[in-house]
Amino acid sequence: MKMQKCNTMKRINFHFLLLLLVGFALLSGCSQQNDKPVQSAFNTISGGDLAAYFEQHSNYINTPIAPAIVNAADIYRNRAHNIKVIDLRPEIEFESGHIEGAVNIPTKDLMSYFRNTIDAQAFDTIVLVCAKGQTAGFATGLLRLLGYNNTFSLRFGMSSWNKAIAEAGWDKSVGNELVGKLDTENHPKPAKGAYPEIESTASLPLEIAFERADTLLSKPSKTYLIDYKAITENPGKYFVINYWPEDKYLNPGHLPGSMQYTPKKALLTTTDLSTLPTDQPIAVYCFTGQHSATVVAYLKMLGYDAYSVKFGSNAFINETLIQTEKKAGHYWSDIHKNNLPLSTAAQPAADDAPAVEIKSVQGGC
Repeated sequence: MKMQKCNTMKRINFHFLLLLLVGFALLSGCSQQNDKPVQSAFNTISGGDLAAYFEQHSNYINTPIAPAIVNAADIYRNRAHNIKVIDLRPEIEFESGHIEGAVNIPTKDLMSYFRNTIDAQAFDTIVLVCAKGQTAGFATGLLRLLGYNNTFSLRFGMSSWNKAIAEAGWDKSVGNELVGKLDTENHPKPAKGAYPEIESTASLPLEIAFERADTLLSKPSKTYLIDYKAITENPGKYFVINYWPEDKYLNPGHLPGSMQYTPKKALLTTTDLSTLPTDQPIAVYCFTGQHSATVVAYLKMLGYDAYSVKFGSNAFINETLIQTEKKAGHYWSDIHKNNLPLSTAAQPAADDAPAVEIKSVQGGC
């Protein structure tokens, strides 16, 4: 009797021990599964690798076509041709007066419009317009990187289309505060360093570019445009790029501390692209802001924290540029103001309006 009881107790202890071992094994397995690292939904790519991809596929910002800009007169003369005009301005500005036949698309919806609404390649020319050319220059720069090679921005924006818009636009954006006060010292570029790292849910370069373009265009203009006073009032905050030829960098001079980067040559992986900082905001300025907006679109695509200086050097030395620049596209003046017809929701533009005045001024940015 005692022996049976003893055997029964042994069986109970054995079964209990077995249950403990199984439970421990299960807990251990769960712990090991929980300890496994969670795989990220993002892929990481070097901005240098993405730059190399762009250099192998059109190399837009380093080609003669950059910045892709068209004059108001050319749009008007060819308005009966296969041209699509996309107006990026707020709806209230669009409704108060726009180019006949233009569609009003906010920048945040631009990528969806191109991919899902229109066949972009079916048009000979697609012109992006805004009030002063800065936003359209940025958007065109991104679209060109994506292969939309028929896209252009309107030179000086709607300010060049109609005098009334110019009076509230470019006329109020130029200034001469720094005439005779610019820095003429040569500031050398820093040594080459690392490129930014980009995170994306995509894996192929073009897919990454489309994703980044959509993200960049969904953000307000303050994320890529700044006033020149942000530089002069905050010395050392920005890594400042003077995107001019070297002779103009030295005379008439440049914003304090600026470094000269030669347009269409300096921002290659084989030249000076890797001299740009990854831990400091970058401010780029040119003559009018439209070329620098294109450059900033490229730099932001690569992962740099970059900003275009609105209206370029016209914001602070407009009179100097009028007197010294041979290319009319480098400065704002009355020669760029047209009196082309505007269309509104209530009143379409007259096809042959008697007050039309066309000025066709050539000269790149």
